[in-house]
Amino acid sequence: MKKILNKFIVVISVAVMLTGCQLDSGLYSEIGEGMGFPSNAEDATALVTGTCYTIFSPWGIFYPDAGYFTNSEMVTDIGENSWGWTTVYNSYEADDWHIDSGSRSQYRSYNYISMMTMSIHKISNIEMNENLKERLIAELKCGRGFLAFILYDLYGPIQIADLETLLSPRDEKLIPRRTDAEMHEFIETNLLEAAEVLPYSYGSSDYGRFTKGLANTVLLKFYMLTKQWEKAEAIGRELTKPEYGYKLVEDYNSLFDLATEKNTETIFAATAKAGVIEHKWHAHALPSDYPSPSGRTITKWGGFKVAWPFYETYEPNDKRLGRLVGEYTGTEGVLHNKKNDRDSGIQGALYKGAVPQKFGMEGVVGENCEIDIPIYRYADVITLLAEAIVRNADNVSQEAINHLNAVRNRAGLNSWTMADFSNVETFLDKLLLERGHEFYYEGVRRQDLIRHGKFIEAAIKKAEYEGQPTGKITTMEGGKYKYERFPIPPGIIYESQGLVEQNPGY
Repeated sequence: MKKILNKFIVVISVAVMLTGCQLDSGLYSEIGEGMGFPSNAEDATALVTGTCYTIFSPWGIFYPDAGYFTNSEMVTDIGENSWGWTTVYNSYEADDWHIDSGSRSQYRSYNYISMMTMSIHKISNIEMNENLKERLIAELKCGRGFLAFILYDLYGPIQIADLETLLSPRDEKLIPRRTDAEMHEFIETNLLEAAEVLPYSYGSSDYGRFTKGLANTVLLKFYMLTKQWEKAEAIGRELTKPEYGYKLVEDYNSLFDLATEKNTETIFAATAKAGVIEHKWHAHALPSDYPSPSGRTITKWGGFKVAWPFYETYEPNDKRLGRLVGEYTGTEGVLHNKKNDRDSGIQGALYKGAVPQKFGMEGVVGENCEIDIPIYRYADVITLLAEAIVRNADNVSQEAINHLNAVRNRAGLNSWTMADFSNVETFLDKLLLERGHEFYYEGVRRQDLIRHGKFIEAAIKKAEYEGQPTGKITTMEGGKYKYERFPIPPGIIYESQGLVEQNPGY
């Protein structure tokens, strides 16, 4: 993928610039028509890169500053921020999620689905190797299903234009949000069709392209989101087959290091490369006096934290605490920890919580980092499979416990036994906590809490710990809690002339 990013950076730039326009799919179509583009296999590959892969990069929806996984985590019991924004009690109480532009709303990313639809149309008419054409179209379908799933998770049903509408952009047709049933069909159909064609893996030169494993992993996440336990168990078992080649790596922290970013556990990563596409995780997470390796200059703004109540749920010998720093001595000799920075009344560097360093220091220059961002990992698959097995059978099995223990043992923790689970609820509670420990700041926690019916409970506890109001958090509307979904940007509602309605509670 990095080779592709270098080669087609101009195409990517065009795609990025167009995403802010309401008629961007039409404009993109006109540019293509006027330039005679695409006309061959090389053009088709460039088109797919520009319209499909850009949005799934560290500059797209996986923007660590305030992208999908960061915003998802900040509204849970894991995420905290020393700057005060994007926390569930501040943002929801103050209604400041009504942001139409900027990095904190990903809703307008739906425009990329339109561009992918147009790209499928254009590629279908090119004379080229049919196997390559079929694969490129499968990548676009995977991209459509992947992005539709992410946006559905955040916002519920979104606007998705059909090909007929996209081919007539000047008609200014207003597009409503799809229904839940239509969203389900769109996501599932695109991912199933993509998985039929995509390969299990690629050679190193095509690292980062969509695979059968990615399509099926998104399907697994979708089935868990929609509580289709039988389908989730089936697709989870599929992903454990040897053809996929997935297995846990021995060292958890190596998953987030430059030298070992390509490994057997990472199913899909947002790829980064120095001078091409980088991200700013360390700048956002490290306090200003956090020690850097000798000779390395790293920008540190000290925003992101893991909230103290959640940090304290880790077992002391958990290896995952290696880069989840609850105590450090700063460059000026000051010892930072909860006792000194919070309990003493001094709002020090660790007042809000522990430092989620997460990534290694190699590959960091100033505020930029070139370490790939793991988006989906095999550990996610086997723990979701364990949950699906138990939910589907309404019974705790040794197989499910073994999947859970594989992740615990890698972290240096003792195995659970059948005697540790008095009932299904006990297993699900332990699994939920284990997944929180395993996937901090990987965008998993919000989905998990909502699925387990504990999102609002966690939000209330988080607000109470910080002495923040809880009134709006506890409000129900239409029999459902508000704020499990993010608000639709007001500009979208205005542009639709009221056809698009706001999510409940905003």
